[in-house]
Amino acid sequence: MSADENTFVRDQNARVDPLFTLGTFTVAGLRAILADLPDEAIVVVADTADGDDCSPLADVAEAWYFPATGESVPLGRDGDGNVHEPGPRDLYAVVLRPSR
Repeated sequence: MSADENTFVRDQNARVDPLFTLGTFTVAGLRAILADLPDEAIVVVADTADGDDCSPLADVAEAWYFPATGESVPLGRDGDGNVHEPGPRDLYAVVLRPSR
């Protein structure tokens, strides 16, 4: 199934209070931002809100993101074999993890 045919993300995220998504952007928005940049550029992730600490991007993962706490859990089974069932405040998200 292509990303265009998968309505799960749109449907799940549409149920979440819009206040939880203020100041965010989508994968499509990120693609547009990066479209004109050189392919060889290194992606660096700011580790703090003020951007003082930065690390190279190490991993990209799909996850359930909990905007109220700022935490996330992986899609599918976690390390303990549990599967998270999304709740009304859980956002389907792409998590960019910096190296440490």
